[in-house]
Amino acid sequence: MNKKLNFKMMKWAKDLFPICRSLTGEGNRKTLRYLKKINKNFKIKNFKSGERFYDWKIPLEWKIKDAYIQDKFGSKIVDFKKNNLYVLNYSIPIKRKLNFSRLKKNIFTLKKSPSLIPYTTSYYKNRWGFSMEYKKFKRLRNNQKFDVLIDSKHFKGKMDYAELVIKGKSKKTILICSYICHPSLANNELSGPLVLTALSKILKPSKYTIKLLLIPETIGAIAYINKNINFLKQNLVTGINISCVGDKGKFSLISSLNENTYADKVCLRILKNKKFKKYSFLDRGSNERQFGCQNLNLPFVTICRSKFGDYKQYHTSADNLKLLTEKNLRESAFLIKEIVDEIQKNKIFLKQTTCEPFLTKYNLVNLIGGPQKKKYFEEVQNIIAYVGKDFDIKELSLKLKINFKKIFKIMMHLKKKNILKEFI
Repeated sequence: MNKKLNFKMMKWAKDLFPICRSLTGEGNRKTLRYLKKINKNFKIKNFKSGERFYDWKIPLEWKIKDAYIQDKFGSKIVDFKKNNLYVLNYSIPIKRKLNFSRLKKNIFTLKKSPSLIPYTTSYYKNRWGFSMEYKKFKRLRNNQKFDVLIDSKHFKGKMDYAELVIKGKSKKTILICSYICHPSLANNELSGPLVLTALSKILKPSKYTIKLLLIPETIGAIAYINKNINFLKQNLVTGINISCVGDKGKFSLISSLNENTYADKVCLRILKNKKFKKYSFLDRGSNERQFGCQNLNLPFVTICRSKFGDYKQYHTSADNLKLLTEKNLRESAFLIKEIVDEIQKNKIFLKQTTCEPFLTKYNLVNLIGGPQKKKYFEEVQNIIAYVGKDFDIKELSLKLKINFKKIFKIMMHLKKKNILKEFI
């Protein structure tokens, strides 16, 4: 596999890292506009504040200009302009002089990691707050008063996302997505969009259509599913969510609910030749929760390196650019490409009848025959029993222990007899 790329993902990372992203806002638009300059085929779209999708409603847009806590000497103890993690993401505005006893109720710290700023949010409850290093918090005194400013506002606006379509010969679709709702977090936020953007440059048109999706986590995915549910149910071949793919951890696969969709099978087939860790749906935590929920059960998995929540820097200021390397990002991009290539080169078939077809009608049953005829008949029956969207020919070959060339020949014969049709 040729892994030479004419671009540097770490350059993109350094440009994008300082931007304050959230569920909504100018930070997201700025991020998407930057990625659109890398690949003009990204289409920036949006949902409007107040739109309802199933049990959820798109929130008001959030805009923040500045935030700080300042002591009586005019020194800023925390400063949003130096690190956007210092502010509770989606915080309502405040401009007041407060004593320490009042202020500390709205400060979040990590006692076990006293040098780090935690990443905190309050998307769906109106509150203000700051995050800060615990060691800095401990230096604050009860008799002090502080000037507190959060210059933010909420208003009817929009939630932005981006989609890029690489049209194939078929409208059957491979969906690859990541999220754009975290501020300055490198592995947990940026690595997914970086790898997905790299894929937009290296994936080529083939049999299936490929959709690349950058969307806010959870509510963005829910809104997208609501808008596209019939298409996804009828046409999704495999869905892959990308998260935390820039660090040095070994690859991880978060399985679908029942762990037996085509997405599970094809990803495991590629990953088995690499060092990786498999997680169940019990360990879910990203957009696989929505695409793979029990009343959809789409063929959808998540691929990480170190899984979100499982590395010590997760959701803290330590999740910075030092965690990412060009090598790790490229390995992740080419792993996903390898999975996509594996899907594109294999065939999936569906049965044309409900229940078993009447094989005698198709001259596939020899009522008088020896052991070899009997074995062939059993193989035909097993192929017809197992064929479906969760098995390509290679997977059926492994499952039924039939030589690939032989099973391919049988399935082409069944296609000619109009018993099977290709899922395309």
